[in-house]
Amino acid sequence: MNFKPMQRLSLRKQLPLDRVAKSLMAGLVAAGVALVALGDHATARVQEFSWQAHTVGAENTAFVITFSRPMDPQSVEANLTVVPELPGRISWAGRRMAYTLDIPIPYGETFELALPEARDRFSTESQEAPFEAFTGTFQSRDRAMAYIGTQGDETGRLVWVNFSQGGDPVILTPPELTVLDFETYPLSDRLLFSAVETAATTGTLTPTLYPVTTGVTPNPPKDLQGVSQPFSIVPGEAGALTPVLDSETYQNLAFDLSPDGRVIVVQRVNQSDPEDFGPWVLREGEDPHPLETEPGGEFLIGPDSQTLLMLQGQGTAVIPLEMETDAERTSSEPLDFLPEFGRVFDISRDGSEAAMVDFNQNDPERRFTETLVVVSNQGDEQELLTVTGAILNAQFDPTARIVYVLASELLPGEAYQEQPFLAAINLETQEPLRLLSLPPQARAAMSLSPDGLAALLEVTVPSADNPNVFSVQTVLLPLFTTTEERLTGTPTQTEPQVLPYSGLLPTWLP
Repeated sequence: MNFKPMQRLSLRKQLPLDRVAKSLMAGLVAAGVALVALGDHATARVQEFSWQAHTVGAENTAFVITFSRPMDPQSVEANLTVVPELPGRISWAGRRMAYTLDIPIPYGETFELALPEARDRFSTESQEAPFEAFTGTFQSRDRAMAYIGTQGDETGRLVWVNFSQGGDPVILTPPELTVLDFETYPLSDRLLFSAVETAATTGTLTPTLYPVTTGVTPNPPKDLQGVSQPFSIVPGEAGALTPVLDSETYQNLAFDLSPDGRVIVVQRVNQSDPEDFGPWVLREGEDPHPLETEPGGEFLIGPDSQTLLMLQGQGTAVIPLEMETDAERTSSEPLDFLPEFGRVFDISRDGSEAAMVDFNQNDPERRFTETLVVVSNQGDEQELLTVTGAILNAQFDPTARIVYVLASELLPGEAYQEQPFLAAINLETQEPLRLLSLPPQARAAMSLSPDGLAALLEVTVPSADNPNVFSVQTVLLPLFTTTEERLTGTPTQTEPQVLPYSGLLPTWLP
């Protein structure tokens, strides 16, 4: 009676499927043993280069190379080249290598990265795995500027100049609009401007806000692909514009665009009730709403795009822009208040320092002077420059090691005359270096290039024959002559170049 089950078991063992399974298992075991004994000699290669075929700006401070296998760091670092050279530092995390730039990438350049050979971490001299040579290319943004024209067909219109593409001026706005002011979007694809109808430039001005395209199609690396996409304008064709905020009920005055291009703050006043005055916030997909805070003067959106620095009373208030509930919007208390400072010119890119002016009203000995002060987010203060005229502007360079200041000094004599000048102040040495002196009584404005290599100056000089007639020049001032000067943060005096453009507020595109 026990024989039959044993017979059935013996028959099952002889099935063909069982024999095939046993053969496969044996083969897999043999392959595993061979793989452990001999190692994996698949070709090592670059799996991803984060800047490949992208357009890079000054805010892009590092690229990442991801390899298919763990690599020998020394062999990679010894063979990696970037042409033109970009000084930087290398760090590793597993199969990823990060290259952090020491100074911002210069604009208007095309770069080639090459890694012709390297070894993986498990290679030996007798048994070296092959490496697939890699070449990548990327470019920096074009060197470009915008200004409000003052001559001929350009008068009152927004003009864009791309130095990297020949430097021919391109008029972006129609003749029926007179531009009053403008701001640049972070990817250089658009400009935000306020304008009135040309036929209505007398009497009460009712400016409307418009974004307009420059013709640039951004191609940023992944970490910036979500930046600056509001207001439903597709970049690619220069001169496309649409209104985003009119002045029918509230007159639009000064405005600022957040660094990420997603928030606009506008100082507005009710046309029928002048006491209804204050900042409004405008975001894509939302109705504009007033920011419930005390009325103030000049203002600047912080680098985090979430705070507003505004002159209020006898100082500067730091006000939150992100309000989650209606209750928060109606009780917007300042996050901080700086009572001694009357104006904020610039904030460093990381938000750690602000360049501000002290009018010295509390110091009788310096009451008729102005002082440039750098204030840290910890409350530390550095007095950098005191002048007998005025502090006109101050900007941090991209590395936040230098502050460029446009200021003026009173000239000796009975007649009241001020002479503007441009100086650079290294924050470590705190020694001002005068780079350029401008003609007496000239009006001036300054814009620092995003790569920190040059400054643009608007120099408006009254005529010697008629003080009511002005000539406007756009001046380009190179700030460095060598890479070593950039690495050490020591700009040098260079010869200014008068550009063939006549316009107000010449401004570098980011």
